[in-house]
Amino acid sequence: MFYFEAQGVAGYSSEENGAIYRSAGTHDVMQKNSIGFDLIKKFAGLTGDAASAGFQFRLAYNADMKLVEPQLFNAYLKGKTPIGDLWIGHDRIAFGLASYWDTHGDLLQPLPMYGFGFDRDWGGGFSKDFASGDLKLAATTGTGMGFALDRNFLGSARGSFGVLSFDNYNIGLSFMRGKIPDTMGHGHAQKDVLIGGVDIACNYNNIEQKAEVNCGVKGEKQAFAVFYRMGVNFLDENRLKLEAQYVYTDRDGIQNHTPGGGATFRLTQDLTLRTVYEWSSVSNEHRVAVQLYAYFGV
Repeated sequence: MFYFEAQGVAGYSSEENGAIYRSAGTHDVMQKNSIGFDLIKKFAGLTGDAASAGFQFRLAYNADMKLVEPQLFNAYLKGKTPIGDLWIGHDRIAFGLASYWDTHGDLLQPLPMYGFGFDRDWGGGFSKDFASGDLKLAATTGTGMGFALDRNFLGSARGSFGVLSFDNYNIGLSFMRGKIPDTMGHGHAQKDVLIGGVDIACNYNNIEQKAEVNCGVKGEKQAFAVFYRMGVNFLDENRLKLEAQYVYTDRDGIQNHTPGGGATFRLTQDLTLRTVYEWSSVSNEHRVAVQLYAYFGV
């Protein structure tokens, strides 16, 4: 399966007092004007799918720095075994809502985009589905989209109860421990990380809710985060969704409140229009953005 992806993003930032061509900060991955593709290959066995491989890649234009940035999301090989599924490459770590929630095309983002956890990381992992939940384990580099090996590592684990697609709820308990590159430092600076988290997702009629709380230490400072999002679906096939979100983070000695919201309207099967508004208490920035997003099979 081969899919083409393209997006156009534009907005306004009160902090910069002008137009922006991204949905978040200059150095954040999400979202910028970009084109890319998503390739998924399945390998059949005697009793069904035995393995799969994925490669998802973008070329994004950073208008602030006037350069093109390569962005790699999926780059994995997954195999099924009698005891569970194994993966190696670049995929999701076993922590929080991001362990199963795909938001790579969204304007509103969960905690990894606020410095807690990783959307994807280099390494390997194990997962096992049960009738009443699942278990995930991962051993990765702690470098996110980039790749580096300098005694850095990240171990993560998540166990959950409930199957969201059948029970309409899922409750997870996660832990991560490691030594990861310090994005606030210089050169090869690293910091120890020890964080625990609880997350919950539940659906009721046309209402979707997700929440997550993380608590622990990064380096020598406490790290704490709260995330909550509620979405309401409207129209046939849930073509319109209105969402409200609140994020609180306390990391590196800085506390920040980030309330926001947005709308998603599926114009066609392949074309989606999204809007977002967020306010940051640290910078007192009001930011709005509009995205036109295309994703279709070739």
